Amino acid sequence: MTSPSPPAPNARVSAWTRLVRDAVEQVTRTRSRAAVALFVGLLVALACLGVGRGVEINTDLRSLLPSSAPSVRALDELSARKGSTEVFTVAVESADAPARQQMIDGLAAAIAAWPEASEVSTGRDFTPLRDRALYFLDDAELEDLARELREAKQRAIARRIARDVGAEGSGDAVPIDEVLAGENWDDFGDDADADDDGAPSAPAPAPVDVDADADADADSPDIAAWVREQKRSLAARGDLSAREIDLIWPEETAEGEIEWHDVLEDPFISADGQVQVVKAVLSKPATDITFAREVAERIEARAAALQAEGIAPNARVQIVAAYNVSKDIDTILRDAKRATLLAVLLVSCVLVFGFRTLRALALVLVPMGIATCVTLACARMMLPQLNALTIFLFAVLFGMGVDFSVHLFALRPGDHAARWRDVIERHLRPLTASMLTTTSSLAILGIADFKAFREFGAISAVGVFLCFVCAVLFVPVVDTLWPTPPPPAAAPPKATNRSRGRAMPWRWLVLGAVAICAVVGGPRLTFEKDLRQLNAQPKKGTGIRYGSATGRCPKSVVLVAEERAGLEAAVDALAAEQREQRLLPGAPTLEGRPPKPWIHGVYSVAKILPDAQAAKRDRLAQVGVLANDFLAQLPDLDARAQSYRTHLETLERLSKASPIEPAALPDWAREPFVERDDVDDRLGHVCLRIRGGHLDELVAVKRRFDAILPDSVGRADSRLVFADLVAAMHVDARRLPLAALAIILLFIALDLRRIRATLACFGALVLGLGFTVGWMGLLPIHLNFFNLVVMPAVLGLSIDTSIHLWHARTKSTVGHTSRATLISALTTMGGFAGLLVAEHPGLRSIGTLGVVSVLCCVSVAFLALHPGRRRARAPGRDEA
Repeated sequence: MTSPSPPAPNARVSAWTRLVRDAVEQVTRTRSRAAVALFVGLLVALACLGVGRGVEINTDLRSLLPSSAPSVRALDELSARKGSTEVFTVAVESADAPARQQMIDGLAAAIAAWPEASEVSTGRDFTPLRDRALYFLDDAELEDLARELREAKQRAIARRIARDVGAEGSGDAVPIDEVLAGENWDDFGDDADADDDGAPSAPAPAPVDVDADADADADSPDIAAWVREQKRSLAARGDLSAREIDLIWPEETAEGEIEWHDVLEDPFISADGQVQVVKAVLSKPATDITFAREVAERIEARAAALQAEGIAPNARVQIVAAYNVSKDIDTILRDAKRATLLAVLLVSCVLVFGFRTLRALALVLVPMGIATCVTLACARMMLPQLNALTIFLFAVLFGMGVDFSVHLFALRPGDHAARWRDVIERHLRPLTASMLTTTSSLAILGIADFKAFREFGAISAVGVFLCFVCAVLFVPVVDTLWPTPPPPAAAPPKATNRSRGRAMPWRWLVLGAVAICAVVGGPRLTFEKDLRQLNAQPKKGTGIRYGSATGRCPKSVVLVAEERAGLEAAVDALAAEQREQRLLPGAPTLEGRPPKPWIHGVYSVAKILPDAQAAKRDRLAQVGVLANDFLAQLPDLDARAQSYRTHLETLERLSKASPIEPAALPDWAREPFVERDDVDDRLGHVCLRIRGGHLDELVAVKRRFDAILPDSVGRADSRLVFADLVAAMHVDARRLPLAALAIILLFIALDLRRIRATLACFGALVLGLGFTVGWMGLLPIHLNFFNLVVMPAVLGLSIDTSIHLWHARTKSTVGHTSRATLISALTTMGGFAGLLVAEHPGLRSIGTLGVVSVLCCVSVAFLALHPGRRRARAPGRDEA
């Protein structure tokens, strides 16, 4: 039996098609050539995998925005000036205070031994500030203190004189006001009991009841009351917190005395006394995921060793705050493994049961594996790091890129009598058109303000092109190496005169319902504004509530000024907001909770240091002399004066303190403001009374900062990055969709070259997207920073489905194309369905939106463009 002669060349084949056809024919001419081509492809894939394995993952939100964004610029400037600003914090929860302290001490000693650790602390040293407590009073208050001391001493001496005079006379106490009359009457010294001739005076008389004098002296100066009043006054100013005022200002015991401690330290303990923390500054940031997980393992090992020694065996030890990223990372990695296994299982089942052969796995997954490895290497070369969005690139790329391999595999057995060159001639055009429209829709993201969109679009466009190239080259190669048995001969379809069927009325009804769904549900689509819904939520009772144990403010916004004057202006503006108890304009309100002032505290070195210390030095010396003089005369005064002893001793100590310089401040007070060059007057901190997890609230904070702060003062806080993200997304949302649809329409028109065909495919695309958006609004499924990456995949799949169905509508392979389109959609859904079992809400939202959107878009494309029951064309009558 003679072999069939080669088919005559097709004059309508384009130069691009001839180039690809000839290349495929060369590598599939013999099995040995195919084996060499596959071997070379696998070597390239392994080499690219080795290059791409080193790609780093940066979960820092700054990586999502350009360096020109205000929040990123402020954070970068702060990092350049100060270095690491994140504090490593470990919390210990236990009701046993001594055991808890032992655990804290053991952990602190271990952390101090780390080469990356510095400034390890278990509390705040308030001794330097306590010693200068009187410097925090203004000049008028110091003058008032001197007057209180002078008058209190005079009153006490007057009471003594009144008793003595009364005892020598009628025995009745003399009114104190009569004693206070005149000048120099209080020269009450050691010689007061001697007569003019030097003879000793008579013995002191017995005590006299002076209740009447006490009533008359009820409004006299009270040093203890004055101390308490000044404490309240200092707290009202807001320069120091109420807790800090309690520590640095003389505190009375239950007996009304003041206890003086040589060293005054405030441990990091929560308000309920159950949680205690240890802090340190580490040289590596929390965004270094590998390092963050390493230090978490160190703490776990050390805590376990201490508990094995019998120290706080029932205590809970956790890393909290900035370095508490291992929880989310572990959740994501665990979800990724689980989702990958499930996705591989589902995709494999779809391919095997859809094509009813194990060959489908090799012919589809081998090209996809090679393309993925090469894309990973390209990502490593194009970008220094993957960010929080591009990390999901390969899951999305599988959904967009598998289409080419599936269609080629489905079409190969559809032309049993044809060689691969004939398959390429007939079907390369729709494959190329779908590749160009998908890559162009991704490449348009290059004009986005949102940096993450630009990076995602660039890598995805390259990845889709590589998937196309690998599919066109390696599907024929694998098919040549693992050929399918020839099917039984079948009679060619006969041409008939049956007229083309028309779309059945029920299609129009369903498409009308789809349009109504898009119109009704589309406006209800919202963006998820509660950021807490996108993070891995700890199980109830597993997280330690440590906020009140961290000192001033667990999370503050850093004010980054170019010069001292700018910082002072910013601090004054924010301090005015705090004093006037202003609410945050535009902030969302919580049901059942009245709004609170948004500024909790404003701090800088200048606000910590007392004002005009040099000018107060003379006043303090006067206070010291008065206190010392009062103390010298106390032995001869009454019990009321004696009650002032500890207050006078404290005032005498405080009056001797020298002015405090910035360098003498304790580490906890000065370190947050010190830059690398030891400058401490250009950084400030503002503590906000906000939830920090709602986008509207963060946007309101950004707007208020912009309104009241100088332009030269940056605001460094990772939470404010979300506000800039929202601003960038709003700009992109106004132009990117229209630009993407315009370029897609252009490529569809260039491919189909007919107005009716172009409008049909483009209309199916728009209606499919509208149906997706409508369902999202009705279910509801919120958009968020995670599932945004699904939309390009949805757009690409919808384009591919429309183009393939339109090209196949009059061909004898329409059945194979329809099946390939359905299998491609199911494999994409299977890939996304793996994420439905994720614990992380953000990852789970990707799976939910992926499944729903693919189902909606593919359903609409089939309803609008599938030919239904068409007449079969005779061989050779297929339209291009």
